[in-house]
Amino acid sequence: MIISISGTPGTGKTTVAELLAKKTGWKLVRLNELAKQGSFYSGYDPIRHVPVIDVKRLKTEIRKMKGNLILEAHYSHEIPSDLVIILRTNPKVLRKRMRKKGWRIDKIEENVQAEIMEECKIEAIELKRKIKEIDTSKKRPQQVVNEILKILG
Repeated sequence: MIISISGTPGTGKTTVAELLAKKTGWKLVRLNELAKQGSFYSGYDPIRHVPVIDVKRLKTEIRKMKGNLILEAHYSHEIPSDLVIILRTNPKVLRKRMRKKGWRIDKIEENVQAEIMEECKIEAIELKRKIKEIDTSKKRPQQVVNEILKILG
């Protein structure tokens, strides 16, 4: 089984995915790290100052992997999986989390707008993924993991 943990940056994907992997014993695949290790880039975004991930090459790499996987990244819903968990966060809470991390105001506002516009969810729906949403605004990461475990049955 492959589960994707997706959502706007700052919603708790990394922490939740790490805890879920520990709880289940499944392999955690941090897509950004995998992309970096394999140089799976298709270019560079000069506005955001980040490399552009080559999702097609990542898909090919994931297909080679065996066993139960947890995929983690704000674009993990783009990789075929059995279930996409979209982590959601109230924009006010999200803004506060990002400020605490020291993010630039333009990056904060871009991501808050992405959350308001439900970009990850809409993309997952357009890709015809099976999705479940979990609001992380007032929950500790372990509570979110417990909800995911209930979804998995």
